[in-house]
Amino acid sequence: MKKFIYTTLLFVLSFAVMGCPSVKAEEALTISSWNVDASILETGDLTIVEDITFEFNDQYNGVFREIILEKTSGIADLHVKEILQNEDLEYSEANDADNGDQGVFVVEESSDDVLIKIFSPSENEEKTFRISYIVKNVAIRYNDIGELYYKFLGSENETPIDNFTVNIQLPKSISEDSKIFAHGPLNGEMGKKAVDTFFLRVNNVNSNTFVEARVLFPSEYISLSTNRADINNYENILEEEADFQKKIEEDLQKKETIGKLLEQTSIIAVILGFGLFVILIFSFRRRNKSNETEEYSRIPEDCTPAIAASLTSIPIDSNTIIATILDLFRKGYLRVDYERESNSKKSDEKAVIISKVKEDINSLSNHEKHFIKWLIDDMGNEKSVSTQDMEDYSKENSTEFLESFNEWKKKIKEDTNAKGYYDKTKGKYATGLVLSSTLFLILGIFTLVYGSIIGVAVILVSVLLFIYAMTLYYRRSDYGYEQYVKWIGFKKYIKEFRNHSSIDDFSKYPHDNSIIYALGLGVDMKIANKFEFNRDNGTDQIHTNNSWIYWYFILNSGSDNAFNRSINNSFGDTGGASTGGFSGGGGGGAGGGGAGGF
Repeated sequence: MKKFIYTTLLFVLSFAVMGCPSVKAEEALTISSWNVDASILETGDLTIVEDITFEFNDQYNGVFREIILEKTSGIADLHVKEILQNEDLEYSEANDADNGDQGVFVVEESSDDVLIKIFSPSENEEKTFRISYIVKNVAIRYNDIGELYYKFLGSENETPIDNFTVNIQLPKSISEDSKIFAHGPLNGEMGKKAVDTFFLRVNNVNSNTFVEARVLFPSEYISLSTNRADINNYENILEEEADFQKKIEEDLQKKETIGKLLEQTSIIAVILGFGLFVILIFSFRRRNKSNETEEYSRIPEDCTPAIAASLTSIPIDSNTIIATILDLFRKGYLRVDYERESNSKKSDEKAVIISKVKEDINSLSNHEKHFIKWLIDDMGNEKSVSTQDMEDYSKENSTEFLESFNEWKKKIKEDTNAKGYYDKTKGKYATGLVLSSTLFLILGIFTLVYGSIIGVAVILVSVLLFIYAMTLYYRRSDYGYEQYVKWIGFKKYIKEFRNHSSIDDFSKYPHDNSIIYALGLGVDMKIANKFEFNRDNGTDQIHTNNSWIYWYFILNSGSDNAFNRSINNSFGDTGGASTGGFSGGGGGGAGGGGAGGF
């Protein structure tokens, strides 16, 4: 129990550390700063000069700038420069360019947008580009007011921006009727920078986030504009912006109320969830525990090697295959013999033939019956199978082979369950914990979204409950746990013997079926090499070549023999100034677009 609690808490702590990283993963391309100087002209046009600093953390052919033309008459007078330490490098416009070119830019224009591709191969460095252009007919002249409603950054932008700043200069000084409204991230700020200039600024702009400004000024400031509307719109604009601000305040108030409710609920949930976990831990603890450190020199009970592997959560692999063959040989159902391999590159190398000895296999467990049918009937000729047959079948009938292998593993699990190793009475508690864990997870996520760190604690409790639910689903019965501990002790004993045995220890080496189970439990006992055993000399040390123990030493002596190669080849493939704030809403301004790399 202490081991389970320690492991579980360690997992939850690891989840918390990984789930709440303090350092954001490095982006391949970011924009460290994006500074915009914009000037409204008397014609209603908008001149824009953008200095965009890109940080390249990977290899790129260049960068691009997309400009949305919505509610404008297009752009004009486009220029591109690279800002260097001592001078500015002017880029020239080209009709076409290839990746790897530099010092040029290509303009792709449609009715909806303009795409500027700047060719400048870059890798692990920082570059600043100045893009200047004029947006035509973007300001509107109403009867009572002039308006610039423009997205300086569109939601199309995919590149994160550390610092985004816009300076907007009016044709004349800021008057009493002049106002600025900004829409976008609520952490932005805006205000008056100079007698004729407004500013807006926002840090840490995520991808797909727009930033727009709505500037009001006397209509005579754009007296030459042809973009006119014969209406009074000043009061309507103020009312619309007031509605935006009101909605923001209402949403913030609503969020704060919901956040407090979720936080209180989460605190209660953490107490109840952790309390439930503690209660269940102590309610279901084992009264009579076996000693997990004890060693067992003999097999704990008469089951198959595959069932022993399943009970101890050992993967079913080639070791299990060999152990099952040897166990069925020991029981008298299979026989293993040599046959010279005609296509072997080694003239003295012999193939292995596995033959069926008994036709009546009804006394065997289901997974043993399936194994014999699969091995002898499907891969062989219903009487025997050779190592070459096994390799050929696995390659030529890979789908059927994998299906039979998975069916064998399924039957091993079923036979293991049938022996009463698992406690089925705790399933209803496990189901309840999974449902509770799901609800806790949802609650924790919402609590985090609404700004409370308590959500992390709720998520951790959710993970804790889910882990314990899984242990209840696969909980061993008292009998199963006792057998599990014995098998683990047996495995430990065999490992200790393997690590400390020598040639002089051969008389102590186990000659009973325990070595088959050791192989099934994943203990790789290459002891034949240690004794320098020669398979052709018929040594009396390990009986005769028709003995299963003889074949244990041969088949487990290394991977460089026909049988082991066939087994591994067949089964090898199975096993993230006075300032004001931004308001929400908006999105109705002209322009937009973003920047990135290619």
